Amino acid sequence: MSTGAMPIPRRTVVRARRLLRFAGYFAVRLVQANLAVAWEILTPGSRLAPAVVRVPLRATTDTEVAAVALAVSLTPGTLTLGVHREPTAALWVHGMYAADPVAFRRAVTELEWRLLAALRPAAHPDGPDGGQSEVTRR
Repeated sequence: MSTGAMPIPRRTVVRARRLLRFAGYFAVRLVQANLAVAWEILTPGSRLAPAVVRVPLRATTDTEVAAVALAVSLTPGTLTLGVHREPTAALWVHGMYAADPVAFRRAVTELEWRLLAALRPAAHPDGPDGGQSEVTRR
């Protein structure tokens, strides 16, 4: 009789790696946003360019949409103002530094892509990896 530990399923390892990767990405983004807001407080009016931007979502479930909205709102300098599910899912996001709405939308989309990669199962057919076991950015 073997007394060794049970092997960890591959999907658990992949999921844990994805969650850790997102946590690291989000921690860096959080520090950067906090530094930008702190700099704005110390030097008022230096880069402030507020705007409200509509960001189309790839998130499909209520949980995914809520997680993306929460992650956006947790980042200093951004706030989710509204979520629309019909006809297509989209967030309305206020950004303190949104002088370039296209770049701002791209940054929120990047956050969503990374979050969905962490939340969705490894072989999710609608996932950011197209059902592959590892996430690869195209």
